[in-house]
Amino acid sequence: MIQQLNLKYCVVGVMMMNGVVYAVLMVQLLAWRSSAVVVSSVKCIESERQALLSLKRGFDLTHDDDWLSSWGDGEQQKDCCNWEGVTCSNHTGHVLMLHLQGDGYTRGSISPSLGELHHLKYLDLSGHHFTHTPSIPPFIASLTFLTHLYLSFCSFGGNIPPQLGNLLFLEYLDLSSNNLVGGFPLQLTNMSSLTYLDLSHNSLNETMPPQLGNLLSLEHLDLSANAFTGTIPSQFKNLSRLQYLDLHYWDKTMSLSSDLQWLSELSTMRYLSLPRVNLSGASNWQQQVSSLSHLQHLDLHGCNLVDSVLTSSLASTSLSSVDISNNSLRDASLIFPWLMNSTRNLVTLIMNDNGLTGTIPETFGDNLNSLEELNLANNELKGQIPLSLFHSCNLAWLDLSNNNLTGEFHEYIREYSRCAHKPLQILDLGWNEITGMVPDLSQLQSLQELRLDNNRLNGSIHEGIGELSNLTELSLGNNFLTGLISEAHFSRLSHLGTLDLSHNALAFNVSVDWIPPFNLTNIYLARCKLGPDFPTWLHTQTMIDNLDISCAGISSTVPNWFWERLPFMMYLNISHNRFPGKIEDPPIVSYYVFVVAFDSDPHLSIDLSFNLFEGPIPAILSTASETFLSNNRFSLANPFLCANLTKSMRFMDLSNNDLRGELSDCWRGFESLVVLDLSNNQFYGNMPKSLGSLRNIKSIHLGGNNFSGKIPSSLHNCTQLQIFYAARNKLSGTIPTWIGDNIPKLLVLSLHSNNFHGNIPLSMCNLDELRVLDLSLNILSGSIPKCISNLSAMATQAKSNATITHDYHYEYRDGFSRTDSEVSGVYNDSASLTWKGKMSKYGSTLGLLRSIDFSSNRLTGEIPTEMMTLIGLVSLNLSRNLFSGHIPSTIGQLKSIDFLDLSRNHLSGTIPSQLAQIDDLSVLDLSYNDLSGEIPLGTQLQTRDASAYAGNPKLCGAPLNNTCPIHGHQISEHDADGDDDEQFVSEGFYIAMAVGFVMSFWGFCFSLILKKSWRYAYFKLLSDVYDTLYRSRWPNSKGSDLKYEASLHHHAYHEDESRTLLQFKQSFVITELLLVAWRPCDELKSSQFFGEVPPQISHLRNLLILDLRSYFEYILPNPINKLQLKISTLRSLIQNATSLEVLRLSFVTISSSIPDMLTKHSST
Repeated sequence: MIQQLNLKYCVVGVMMMNGVVYAVLMVQLLAWRSSAVVVSSVKCIESERQALLSLKRGFDLTHDDDWLSSWGDGEQQKDCCNWEGVTCSNHTGHVLMLHLQGDGYTRGSISPSLGELHHLKYLDLSGHHFTHTPSIPPFIASLTFLTHLYLSFCSFGGNIPPQLGNLLFLEYLDLSSNNLVGGFPLQLTNMSSLTYLDLSHNSLNETMPPQLGNLLSLEHLDLSANAFTGTIPSQFKNLSRLQYLDLHYWDKTMSLSSDLQWLSELSTMRYLSLPRVNLSGASNWQQQVSSLSHLQHLDLHGCNLVDSVLTSSLASTSLSSVDISNNSLRDASLIFPWLMNSTRNLVTLIMNDNGLTGTIPETFGDNLNSLEELNLANNELKGQIPLSLFHSCNLAWLDLSNNNLTGEFHEYIREYSRCAHKPLQILDLGWNEITGMVPDLSQLQSLQELRLDNNRLNGSIHEGIGELSNLTELSLGNNFLTGLISEAHFSRLSHLGTLDLSHNALAFNVSVDWIPPFNLTNIYLARCKLGPDFPTWLHTQTMIDNLDISCAGISSTVPNWFWERLPFMMYLNISHNRFPGKIEDPPIVSYYVFVVAFDSDPHLSIDLSFNLFEGPIPAILSTASETFLSNNRFSLANPFLCANLTKSMRFMDLSNNDLRGELSDCWRGFESLVVLDLSNNQFYGNMPKSLGSLRNIKSIHLGGNNFSGKIPSSLHNCTQLQIFYAARNKLSGTIPTWIGDNIPKLLVLSLHSNNFHGNIPLSMCNLDELRVLDLSLNILSGSIPKCISNLSAMATQAKSNATITHDYHYEYRDGFSRTDSEVSGVYNDSASLTWKGKMSKYGSTLGLLRSIDFSSNRLTGEIPTEMMTLIGLVSLNLSRNLFSGHIPSTIGQLKSIDFLDLSRNHLSGTIPSQLAQIDDLSVLDLSYNDLSGEIPLGTQLQTRDASAYAGNPKLCGAPLNNTCPIHGHQISEHDADGDDDEQFVSEGFYIAMAVGFVMSFWGFCFSLILKKSWRYAYFKLLSDVYDTLYRSRWPNSKGSDLKYEASLHHHAYHEDESRTLLQFKQSFVITELLLVAWRPCDELKSSQFFGEVPPQISHLRNLLILDLRSYFEYILPNPINKLQLKISTLRSLIQNATSLEVLRLSFVTISSSIPDMLTKHSST
């Protein structure tokens, strides 16, 4: 009798059958059911019983003893027709069906005895790992009466046996989720009865045969997740019964393509999925899709679709699910009308990553009120989010992230609150320009993920958010939120796993013994005020993967229990606080339990930079793959470097500490290292030879130490090196020739301030990718090699890619799940370089530099003319050498040069006239040479300070006082006393020029005093100059003595400007919560200021100009100014600052309407 009937695929089949077939099937099922209840005296055939026992012996049942326990030789087990999973004929006793679907854990092999079940019609062996049967056994083809064959998830490899084509009665064939390779055997196209074919999730990699079109009975065809090439056969048009077609392609190479001309013939199609099939040639794809009147599901994501042929008049009235994401459908005015005309029954619409431009129609939500999922993320949509979207009371998933959309968030919540049923589970509006407050969200009880990060939300967060008991993710980072965060904000958030409140002016106000209801996995609270004490509630969070509490104002010690959890984390950032003291190594068992017992290679990124940690660097930190410990007070590196607890470290930054002693020779354990920065410490002695074992290293920074001796020759093995910075040490010997021969990818080489001697090696000319070469302040001699013109990277203009980046990709072992995971990303490198005589650190602009500095050596000979072919050079410093000869006449070719210093050499001859044609030249120094003749005419040369030409007694002309000869001879004293009529410039000329200047100057000044519009225009011009002229007055100003101007324009970061702004803050008496973001954290270096303008600013009675706007307000879509100004402060400022003439507050949040008194101000 029937023990088990597998109806796994009957649902799809029945849905797709017509009425007659459906009735026949039901009669068969009823007949089977009737025969099942009749106890037949017919028992199973003994030969078939033995075949089944042989099949059982092929299974490894150690993990599940109960499975197939009914199969045996016991007295009660004689009749195999009563065995689990076996169905026999009640008339003949032959085995007809085997339902042996596995659970994914059973292993073993398929016994050939299976071929003796000659009457078998139904065989399901899916879900077993037949590791001892590497390919599909051909003897299965001997089961000629099979109608259903299911062999999915069986770990089969090899080709599909062509013998399966002999199964002429086969209706269902499922070989999915194996490792099959090769192509589609032509013999399979003989199976004319086949209605269901699933070969998905294999590695079939040949072309699809046109004979697939011969399978005229096919209703379900799934060839997805393979690697088919070529085009989809046009013979697909013959599959007139096809209702389900899935060809989605995982390979990004898009080797499978189609023009879709066959599609309109498949009138019964209900489900069409062609992701990553190249449809760039399907110019009429919209018409083809619209012709399918029964189509319900359409998935064409990543198909290279374009909207050039779209029309809004077409309609696809049956569609309920549409995914056309990751294409180039850019015109929202064409896409949205087509979808709105198509159907009101659309449930799922996915159009992310298309580059969509334009606005979302105001009635979009009203037309599609059945929507449950809408994804328009990662486009270029602008304008207001229509309120109608929140009229869709069925909406469960809304993702509009990463656009330029605007609107008031609290208004959307107010609209949605009118819905009686609120199924919204995921709401993602992140990375837009949404404004407003975070209102009471307690009604959204289904909400699971709320992402509003990187918007312009302001005000405090309503405590009602703590009532969302199903919330798993809360992301409100990078907004303008202010106020206190209390325990009430989290009262019922027991399922919360991700919390992001970073980069807001929020302060936590929770009790010391607070135990949160959640156990977080991801915590991002950068810039939130958590200190001064370490937040004790973190002790209860035992599942942390990612933690960022940087810039949190914490100044207490880190508890020991915290470090014990370090190996179990993936990301830790506690930088830019004031954590003091030593870090004690936790019991080493904490690490070995993780690595040894769980067989894990952890991925951990640690950032402890900019704190006050001291003492030895603990060994436990070497478990990380990325370690950033710069700007602390660590004094000993050896325990950390030689612990060798893991070989997975990729990035190590120990710069700007107090590390002392010789550098340990322990680098053979760091073969994965990509970036090493040990600069600005107190290491001494020789560089260890084992540094040469860093075969994957791309960036080495050893500058600012006391290393001595030679550069170890083992470094020639570091063939991937791009940045080598060893300046400011005591290195000696000659510059190794292998640098040019073995390190061809070098971009930055800085060896300045050492004791290198000898010539510049000719092999240096092999570095055709070199952008920065600094050999200054050494004892080098000889001449500059003429082959220096081979430095081709300096012979081209710098591209827009200003950052030197290092891509990384690696796998690591997850000890808990025992699976391999992948990590990839980009590291932005930086380097400390000398620019215009000042040491500066370059990061985002490092890639733009093209610089050569050979200054302060003993180089001789002439400056090679070949150097003038390096037209990309931005800086050239050859000063303080022994160069002779002329300045090359072709120096004008260096059109990009900004800094040129040839001073203190023995150069002779005239200054080339081409030098005056270099427009970008801002610094020029030709002093202390033996140059002669007239300084060429041109504002670039005449307007410079005379010191640029000092020490050249034979030079003449402006700006020097030494006038040049007229008509070829020097002006004598007799000539000077001669007739004025013979002179071009007389004494009267100078008197007239002085009088004219005085009159013009005071006329201009009186005009500014008397005419307000002129005065405003003049001050506007001054304020728009890149370096504000008045900034130098801030540092020394105190309280009400600050006069004239206060400007907070946002420039690109310069470290001295950052210090100046901090001093400006300190010049006021500021209460605790004001300007909370004005502290020296890493984000301050981007000049992202927020907080409240202090009321004490109104004490500046002599203020003429107050400018709080952003320089980027007309460039950036989301201005970075985040200042807030109370109306009372503005009113006091207007009353007290009676001399105020220019007030700029664009993009500053003002708490109320502009006071009338502002319009009546006499001078503004």
